[in-house]
Amino acid sequence: MDYARLGGSELVSSVIGLGGGSSSRFGLVKGATKSDAVTLIRTAVDEGITFFDGAGICGGVDELLAEALADCRDRVLISTKVHIGPAVFPFARMRRANQVSSWIARRSGWSCSAGVLRKRVEQSLRTLRTDRIDILHLHAVSPQQYSSAVARVVPELLRMKDEGKLRMVGITEGFLNDPGHSMLSAALDDSWADAMMVGFSLQNSSAARVLIPRAKDKGVSVIGMFALRGLSKTQDGEEGIALAELLEEAGAADLSELAYRYCRHQDGIDVVLTGTGNAAHLRQNIAAALAPPLPDSVLERLDQLWRDQVGVSTR
Repeated sequence: MDYARLGGSELVSSVIGLGGGSSSRFGLVKGATKSDAVTLIRTAVDEGITFFDGAGICGGVDELLAEALADCRDRVLISTKVHIGPAVFPFARMRRANQVSSWIARRSGWSCSAGVLRKRVEQSLRTLRTDRIDILHLHAVSPQQYSSAVARVVPELLRMKDEGKLRMVGITEGFLNDPGHSMLSAALDDSWADAMMVGFSLQNSSAARVLIPRAKDKGVSVIGMFALRGLSKTQDGEEGIALAELLEEAGAADLSELAYRYCRHQDGIDVVLTGTGNAAHLRQNIAAALAPPLPDSVLERLDQLWRDQVGVSTR
């Protein structure tokens, strides 16, 4: 495994992390048992992964991390998320209720109070069975919601960091609805975040131009997500032919390897998340992340392939 320092912090992480907040949820969505999910997480530890990303109070993901990582907590980094939608008591632990609350808040520009945020973080600490969260992210904050978040909950996050309950504070974007990274750009301007979870893929790597260099200059850690986004739609037509040629030129086995090598070696990205629920796929993704960078000729052709669609250079 390769390791990297997270931004300007003292924390060091594996360059690939296992995420449970994706649609797979450590394989549970596709039929895996809780025992299977725990085994997957422990397999990741055995393979050298030290970065694990949870999903806050929704979906049972953090409970799985707590169980699987109990005997190696001091050797790993736990990242998780907190949504800032309105309180949904007495249904606060119901995934669907929290999803609706978060959805409404993102579109209305609303944020919960500092007190509600603290209760949610305290619940995450209890769920994770830990006295500190290594990175706590405000989750999927929308551009219209950002100013409210800064005013109402960011000061409370920073207080909890001062108390030692959080080691780094971060923020994640709603990449599909904000592909130009306007919210994260505003957060960089305000200089409060230690880490950012950024959408970055073969088809939209615009963050390499508009965001990641600024984050690196400010010592903000960048965690890349959505590495495989959109690849299933590129198998046919001219794109499919071009990608088949690029796979051969790069010596890559498949599009997944191409994507992980592309994202892993982007200057300024510290960790690339994988959301697989399958141990064999996990090992393949780790191998891809540890493979050499793509040749410059391949990078140039990838840039040309999606430049017109993305609207900005992908380099």
